[in-house]
Amino acid sequence: MTGTASPPTVAGLLRAHAMRAGDRVAVRTRSTATWSTTTWAELRRAALSVAAHLGGAARPRGPAIVLVDNTPASVASVLGLALAGVDMLLVERENSYLSDERSVVNRLPATAIVCPADVQLPALPGLVQHTFDELTAGPPADDTCLPENPRSAVLQLTSGSTGEPKIARQTLGNTLTGGALYRDLHKVTEADTLFAMVPLAHSFGLVGALATALVTGAGLMTMSRFTPGAVLEGLRGGATVLLGTPLVYELIAPVLPRDATGTRVRTALSSGGPLTPRLGGAVTERLGVPVHQIYGSTETGLIACQYDRPEPWPGNCAGVMAPGVQWRLRTGESSWAVHGRGRLFVRTATMFLGHQGSTTSPLLDDGFLESGDLVEVDEGGHVTVLARKDTFVNVGGRKVNPRRVERVVAGHPAVREAFVYGRAAARDGEEEIHAALVLHPGADTGEIARFCRSRLMPYEVPHHIHVIPAVPRTGMGKVDRSKLLDAVRAAEERVNG
Repeated sequence: MTGTASPPTVAGLLRAHAMRAGDRVAVRTRSTATWSTTTWAELRRAALSVAAHLGGAARPRGPAIVLVDNTPASVASVLGLALAGVDMLLVERENSYLSDERSVVNRLPATAIVCPADVQLPALPGLVQHTFDELTAGPPADDTCLPENPRSAVLQLTSGSTGEPKIARQTLGNTLTGGALYRDLHKVTEADTLFAMVPLAHSFGLVGALATALVTGAGLMTMSRFTPGAVLEGLRGGATVLLGTPLVYELIAPVLPRDATGTRVRTALSSGGPLTPRLGGAVTERLGVPVHQIYGSTETGLIACQYDRPEPWPGNCAGVMAPGVQWRLRTGESSWAVHGRGRLFVRTATMFLGHQGSTTSPLLDDGFLESGDLVEVDEGGHVTVLARKDTFVNVGGRKVNPRRVERVVAGHPAVREAFVYGRAAARDGEEEIHAALVLHPGADTGEIARFCRSRLMPYEVPHHIHVIPAVPRTGMGKVDRSKLLDAVRAAEERVNG
């Protein structure tokens, strides 16, 4: 009788990489002007130092908020919190949630915040502040007696299904399982260098890059701030697997060398929105390798993806369902199918635990979750996403929740009523944020725009503000989008003469 292999742990993986290749680069980050590197031995020691600082009596009683800036110190802090068994919410260093008193982040029962030493934080009562430098210094913990728990929560912001953003509760174990899926599907080994051209605080960067590097021993290359020039340096510096959003590929396509000679890139992955055949073809021509689409969510993990195979992928398809994914399509009020067109319901091996603070589960009784997306699955299993859930606006691959922006805009005293929505932008697959406002007499839209810029991140600020006489509603009180767009067009015609 054979035993079942124990699932990998962060402690075990770090120990194995440090023993086998301790002097090999684990994380290499492009900051404002230079690259900084950390070996596997150094990364392990730094993570164990974090665990020592936050272990025992110093262990946070509630979740810790981590402002991830993609640097080696932030990676070590995330891994150290995992070793210490601490639940953690990962957000980008630059965010508007901490200064928004009504945001879901400020409703989290967090007791600690971990961040770069130079970050300027608003007053956060009840939160003990730790810096990356503080936590990664000092003697390391003994990794044979750490409280690491595969059920520890890895919390991430998600668009949810309705209303304001939510916090999805994933598990540490699911995060590592997701990394193993990327490893197997894309044949990642320790000889690879994964170049995360996306934030590690988001699920694509966390699972596709950080967790995949951890389960394989591959090197991880990151940027603290995206620039096309840093991408070129990374390509010349040995990156073999690229991870980016469609906007990232749109921005780097013009600067990519026409001849891929001198680079080691063997595959590129795209997530965060649809990759048009035009853009995919342009990048493929420059890189000399295909750009594969990834389709998933924070709640479910990987749902479907493309990968290297002899036969070409159909245009606009997101690949085939990933291993372990069960799916069905609602094709009518009471009709179900596994092929055809309909609303997608899935059950995955990396399904989340639910939304933070919610007492009800979004899962059906049989464990399936409605994705909110309209898809088509052909007889060959190819998945085409026809329409994504419309609760967010895709601004450069970043999911902006219009209801939250709407609430912030409505906080200006000159705004009587507001409705925020997305409309297609000039770039393929991209959207812009539009705000239709009913204002008090004499209100200044420029002042409202400045108000938004002071409270939101640049990508969250409405690109266009339309002043309309009233927000049209249906008999049920819901916004009548068709009539609202007519009102916006009429307002634009008045402005443009």
